[in-house]
Amino acid sequence: MPQYLLGIDAGTSVIKAAIFDEHGNELSRGAHNVPIVNPTTYMAEEDMETVWVAATLAIRDAIEGSSVRAADIVAVSATGQGDGTWLVDSEGEPAGPAYLWTDGRAADIIDTWYADGTISKQFQISGLGPYAGTASALLRWRVENEPEILEGATNLWCKDWVEYKLTGDLSTDPSDASLAGIDVRTRDWSDEVLAAFGLTDAKSVLPEPKSPITNIGGITAEAAGVTGLVEGTPVFKGQMDITASSLGVGVARPGDCMAVIGTAGIVTVATDDLGDTIEPDDVGWVIPHSPTTWIRALGMNSCTPNVDWYLREFGGSFRREAEARGPQFTFFEYLDEVVSSVPVGSRGVMFHGYTAPGGERAPFVKPSARASFIGITGAHTRNDLLRAVYEGVAYGIRDCLDAIPTEVKVVRMAGGGANSPVWAQIFADVLGRQVVVPAGTEFGAKGAAIVAGVGVGMFESYEQGADSTVNILRTYKPKKKRTALYDEYFEIYKEYRQAMPSIWDKLQAITRRG
Repeated sequence: MPQYLLGIDAGTSVIKAAIFDEHGNELSRGAHNVPIVNPTTYMAEEDMETVWVAATLAIRDAIEGSSVRAADIVAVSATGQGDGTWLVDSEGEPAGPAYLWTDGRAADIIDTWYADGTISKQFQISGLGPYAGTASALLRWRVENEPEILEGATNLWCKDWVEYKLTGDLSTDPSDASLAGIDVRTRDWSDEVLAAFGLTDAKSVLPEPKSPITNIGGITAEAAGVTGLVEGTPVFKGQMDITASSLGVGVARPGDCMAVIGTAGIVTVATDDLGDTIEPDDVGWVIPHSPTTWIRALGMNSCTPNVDWYLREFGGSFRREAEARGPQFTFFEYLDEVVSSVPVGSRGVMFHGYTAPGGERAPFVKPSARASFIGITGAHTRNDLLRAVYEGVAYGIRDCLDAIPTEVKVVRMAGGGANSPVWAQIFADVLGRQVVVPAGTEFGAKGAAIVAGVGVGMFESYEQGADSTVNILRTYKPKKKRTALYDEYFEIYKEYRQAMPSIWDKLQAITRRG
């Protein structure tokens, strides 16, 4: 009898579900959008019930869109957007909206923590360099501004919320918990770290961290009714999106590396040895991965949304031209042609992609960081600026990768940006490393499915699960002359962002007064 796995990826703006066979073939998927609510320019929230409804619809669409019988799905696991704070009250209902990882309301707390030494005090225990949307910062904000809402509540993360609705289990795992205050070596809550963050009194809201391969229960009758899954189907705890996506592209052994070119730009490198000190200091995250490995991760707050923003505001003419080419050309194929027509370096235009409301979090933390173009003259065109956005995101990924003190020769690329051959080659040239693109699209869901497969006994280990399910689709090698030129541009990129913090702070102060 065939056996199948269901992986759920509760992303920031889209909830996806996909069914995989034991070889990692994606047989079907469902996806539903979730609106992000911005009460102010620096706040980002989601309605938790809306997220759950989107998850049920995605799961049902994945099942109905395949020839797989729900009874042949032997295991389920979820992953989801990390950080933020997803509070459930004592009755098991949402205690208001979820505050997302892109939220900036805790910016002043972060600035204070970095200024007064709080981050350094706890970093070598937790491996956590928080930013405005980190769970630790948002929980501290709740302690200071909403103490009443914490009474009897449980703080979950996005995937935990979905799994709670599937099974009734209120728990998390060490990967999500690592961005709130654990001892990263023991993979459990640390009183010392929580005390440093001023969260001692909030420890009661923190759920038990369970191993990702723990069976947290079966699909309830109610969840079966709205998803189409069979009641009792086992659900395994799973991981946050950073680690699940890493596993889904094949990051399972020390030295393996991934770059996600999605809503966020995440760079991960696997290690089995944290050593005596964690580097770089006070920034990024160390996230438990397999039972014997951790992920050293640095992440840009905003990655593909930089392109989305540019096309939303200035892309009308590109769309009209693409449509005029006929239905045989997609819009993004046309954009690849446009970007290819502009020389390396975008004729001197450079873009820094700090468009998230919460500023930037890696390889530096600055809640007030804001995006900008530099180098523009009246001779530049919309095409130059478009390529500058593509290159600016690649510079940001290199900024993160170069900060991790581990030799990386091959970068496994995932996310929407990996679908563009032109952009993938830009990344190879900017990074100066070989870039490989695995087959498939739903790598977070695939990582979740691999975890479920290990939990249910289909695979013996993460390594075997990755080897059995991950195949390389395309390979891009860096072109030496381009890399040499990009090296020079990259030094300017870093020098500019290092000169801007005081200006960003002044801009933020003025805009928040208004």
